[in-house]
Amino acid sequence: MSTEELKAAVVRTVSGTQRGKATTPQQRAAILPLLEALEGRNTVNAPVQSPFISGVWALLYQAPLDEDRASKDNSGTTEGPFLATFQPATKQLVRTKANLQLIDLEGGRAENLAEFTIAGRWEGALNIIGTAAPQPTPQGSPSPVRVDVVFERFQLRLGGAGPWTVPLDWVRPKGWIETTYLDDDLRIGRGDKGSIFVASRVKGSRWRGVQGVAGGAPVPPT
Repeated sequence: MSTEELKAAVVRTVSGTQRGKATTPQQRAAILPLLEALEGRNTVNAPVQSPFISGVWALLYQAPLDEDRASKDNSGTTEGPFLATFQPATKQLVRTKANLQLIDLEGGRAENLAEFTIAGRWEGALNIIGTAAPQPTPQGSPSPVRVDVVFERFQLRLGGAGPWTVPLDWVRPKGWIETTYLDDDLRIGRGDKGSIFVASRVKGSRWRGVQGVAGGAPVPPT
């Protein structure tokens, strides 16, 4: 397959998986070689320095690379061990609509936004806000592939109430993201919590935090 055909196969395969939540370990094991094949086609050798990396990205798929660890602490899942703690607790009533990420390396900023509905009636959003910078290599130069993220606060909106801002000075969760495939509209990466993910660029959008994004292409169905 050409790279474009392989990209289309990846998007087609992960569509309908609810961003990976609706997959079994066996299905995730079958999807992984397809993602690794596209990683092998990456032509952007220094994605952290590429203008492609900054922007608004919609999560299409995320899966743990270590199933045993994920079953214990949510590592590598959509929520991750930190976000799972702060998302609404009654999961039977909560349905996630979209997971969006803003990366602004020039401005040193990263935000992770989860939009959800409660009992099919009330809409809400949880936005975790932090800083982003290329990770230093052992030699002291910026990493060409890995970005360090430190979260400083989160904002929560429930229906028309809020947003409420809660500082995270007491915990300052941090991690890193390594970009393994990047082009103008698709990104594959791996995280320090043991995940692999696929994200699609939301072109022409304006980030508004817990108010969502304005304009731009529709968020791809997941």
